[in-house]
Amino acid sequence: METRRSTGEELPKPAARRLQRPSWNDSRLVAGVLLVLVATIGGAAALRHYDSSIEVLQATRPLVPGQQLHDSDLRPVKVRIDRASSTYLGADEALPKGEVLREVRTGELVPRSAVGSGAAVHSKAVAVPVDSGQVATLVKGSVVDLWVSRKKTGETGRDAYDAPDRLLQRAVVARVPSAGGGFSVASDSGAVHVLVPDENIAEVLGAINQGAKVDLVPAAGSPLKGS
Repeated sequence: METRRSTGEELPKPAARRLQRPSWNDSRLVAGVLLVLVATIGGAAALRHYDSSIEVLQATRPLVPGQQLHDSDLRPVKVRIDRASSTYLGADEALPKGEVLREVRTGELVPRSAVGSGAAVHSKAVAVPVDSGQVATLVKGSVVDLWVSRKKTGETGRDAYDAPDRLLQRAVVARVPSAGGGFSVASDSGAVHVLVPDENIAEVLGAINQGAKVDLVPAAGSPLKGS
């Protein structure tokens, strides 16, 4: 068999190619950067398009029937709720004229239906003298049941009272006395102001004026001081 003899000549070696840094002249690099930019811009546009959140107003303190709204009572918050703009007061709108028609607790969104003409408020704030110990836990917006113990008639000497009778259920506290205020029937500066429906005002005032003992019992779930 014939074999090839070495001639002493070396076979050609392939030349090594140096890796080059990509430059802006590289069309592939430019195309990749453009694709990233397009994806980023498109994603941001899609998020803006599908972001249904709007700013509405939230109560920063309890709102009670009969009071007027002020900027300090409210703050804007972003929400994602169907038909929120038609249901709640918008943050980009002027505050509506009128008065609060129903209780709105701290942190709740303010419904448009909760503000309107004062003629629609059918309750009045009545000064109720109570023991100072009862006031310690009450705040504006507390919800209470009003109980009275009427004086017994015909009794001599020491005052005697009938069994307690509940006159009001789930009444809203409109104002509580400041620290150090008194609690006398003669002066309402230290009394708790409770919103009483118009049809019950005469009965509540009659009990107070006749010297009945009045107790305000917080209802279940009522806002209280420190809670």
